[in-house]
Amino acid sequence: MKSAWVLMTAMPPTTGHAALIDFAANLVNVSDVNVVLGTQPDEPFVDERFEALNAYCMKYPNVFTFHYDQPIQQVPTGDDDADFWEMWRDILFGYGQCPGDYIVSSEMYGMKLAEVTDCEFMPFDLNRNINPIRGTDVREDPLMYFDYILPEFQRSLRKTVTIFGAESVGKTTLTNSLVWRINADAHADDYVQRAIGLPEWARPYLEAVGPEITEEKMRSIWFGQAAMQASVQRSADTPFIIQDTDLYSTYGYWNLWSPYTIPHGLFFAAENSKSDLYIIPQSNIPFEADPLRYGGDKRETSDDYWIGICEKFDLNYVVLRSDNRNKRVNEANEIILGLFDLGCLKYDRIKETV
Repeated sequence: MKSAWVLMTAMPPTTGHAALIDFAANLVNVSDVNVVLGTQPDEPFVDERFEALNAYCMKYPNVFTFHYDQPIQQVPTGDDDADFWEMWRDILFGYGQCPGDYIVSSEMYGMKLAEVTDCEFMPFDLNRNINPIRGTDVREDPLMYFDYILPEFQRSLRKTVTIFGAESVGKTTLTNSLVWRINADAHADDYVQRAIGLPEWARPYLEAVGPEITEEKMRSIWFGQAAMQASVQRSADTPFIIQDTDLYSTYGYWNLWSPYTIPHGLFFAAENSKSDLYIIPQSNIPFEADPLRYGGDKRETSDDYWIGICEKFDLNYVVLRSDNRNKRVNEANEIILGLFDLGCLKYDRIKETV
């Protein structure tokens, strides 16, 4: 039995890296697989990349991850760059590599590394027939190629938006319209889903158990909303999650109902799951009565009330000024797409020793 060694920069971790790890882990004569992530201190998402790879590798009991984060020469200057290859030979030796082990790679540099370490080169998908994506493609346009990013790392890039504000201002309609709009625009170009919508947990709950509010029901709303948000964050594979409400909404309504009974745990839960952006539609459209609303036949809260919550808890928010539903969708759509930094993964690897 021998060990397998997989080197990667994983900028960012992709499904191609996952396939490479899977291949190494399924070699029948391998006792253990060692994944070495090489990063530089000034690269983006250094810790997040390692954490994502480590989380993925935990599915295998014999796959181990190492993080080499020292400033070093990053690419060879030519075929005769002996110092570069000897440096990596020494690094791998320090992690326990032995002559005769496997070097597993989807790149031809693996052959040279195997030569200088007295190991055997085991290539995987060199021609990208199994997984066509390359890290360069993802770095150039992470929004288009989001579904090729390792799910464990997608969470570091994903943006969550909550539609926030007073009763009967069209929050649910705006949430659904935004999800449709973002996905329709994406499908016209590249056929990937870019957004999913998260409905309000409390509404179907109160419709089922009755609209009368008690402290027990408020706690159930807190727990249910928190669980729904957490489960979707773990399972979502899109760059955007658009929420009809969140735990700061729960706080807002609990504060209206009984401010002195709000549990401290709700504050911590809301902070730990807060959105990247809160969009507040103004209450400048006609009110529609609803038996589940506290105010009955009128709005009980104002726009300023919800803006005050955003400012109290230092939430990133914008206010939509238009009273036209279509214009609201257009305005919010542009704001949401602007949240995603297309250059967040760009980094030029240098050839000099740093």
